[in-house]
Formats: sequence, C-alpha cells, structure tokens
Amino acid sequence: MCETKKDMLLPKETIPGKKPFISNSDIYLESSHLCIKKNIAEKLFGADTILLTIYYPQDRVFMMAPTTEEFFKKIHKAKQQMLKSKNAQGDKSVSLQELILDEGIDETNRDLEFEMETALRILKVKL
Repeated sequence: MCETKKDMLLPKETIPGKKPFISNSDIYLESSHLCIKKNIAEKLFGADTILLTIYYPQDRVFMMAPTTEEFFKKIHKAKQQMLKSKNAQGDKSVSLQELILDEGIDETNRDLEFEMETALRILKVKL
C-alpha cells in the first residue's frame, strides 16, 4: 500500500477537518484507552507491566494497582490487565475497550478526574 505525503503527515487517529485530541490532564481517555502520564505511572506502578483492575459501575470508578499490592488483592475482586507503553516519553496506557462496551461508558476522548493513593499505590479514575 502506497501512502501519499499528505497521508503520512496526519496522526493515525486524526480525521481530516477535525482537531486532534490534546489532553490537559495527567490521566485521560483516548481511543478507548486510559492514558497515564509518565510521572504518575512511575510513581504508582514503577516498572510493573501487569496491573490489578476493577470497575465499580455504581460510582463510575475504575481502580488499578500493581499486582504486588496484596492489600488491593484481598479487598477487591480485581482482574489482571496489561500496562502498555504509549509513547517514547514513557506514558502508559490500559485498554478499556471491553469495559466501555460492557458498561456503556462514554468513549469520547477526554480528560478524566482521578485520585492517587500513593502509599497504597492505587489509582482511582472517574469514568
């Protein structure tokens, strides 16, 4: 498949005539992925690539912690998810595609409210 110069200049998620999403927050939803800026990811998750996650629909809160956090394992019926590298700057992402479909969550790219419990290495995100 041959790309033209015009095609190569557009970010892959950009629709011609539509402005690309630019986040103003350290935590945001983009293309059905929860994106976490490097400073937050390093502080809470270190080098871990597997997280424990759980969603509480009544509060619309998505929580995550590293798999090494025994306290989180005992309290929540969490499942494991990959923490992926998003870009060369060190930002990370977690796929929320399944959760968005199952729970009917708004998939619009947007900044998200969040709360960190640094001592427990837990991130709570309002979806």
